[in-house]
Amino acid sequence: MRRILIAAAVTLAFAQPATSQFAGTWTAALNGKTYVRLELAQTNGALTGRIGLADIHVDGSGVVDTVMSDVPGFTPIFDVRLRDGLLAFARKDGDDVDRFEMRLVNEGAELLFAPSAADREALAREGVPLPKPIRLAKTPR
Repeated sequence: MRRILIAAAVTLAFAQPATSQFAGTWTAALNGKTYVRLELAQTNGALTGRIGLADIHVDGSGVVDTVMSDVPGFTPIFDVRLRDGLLAFARKDGDDVDRFEMRLVNEGAELLFAPSAADREALAREGVPLPKPIRLAKTPR
């Protein structure tokens, strides 16, 4: 029993810092115009948050080249999971669910749109490339 408690304590000690590294406000901007704002908070060891996304255009290789609107507001995120350094989460967009993955890199993070197979097919039919990972910067507190 004591070994189980020690193992659980060690697991929690290593798991909590991983989630706390994601907590904070993350943004992406192009030419001074913010197009992603992700706010993550750690509550009782779990991450919660919300995301705001502006309308963007990507070039033929999937790089954001135009921000077409301001961030209109926020939607809550859900299904937040951390596995092997990758934070996965979803948000509701009308009747659709958008899925994302976030990975910490160097002094920031990368956010990747993770569409379903059906969405990938629809984008391909329309000739729309998948966006490349978006570089996020953490806003200092």
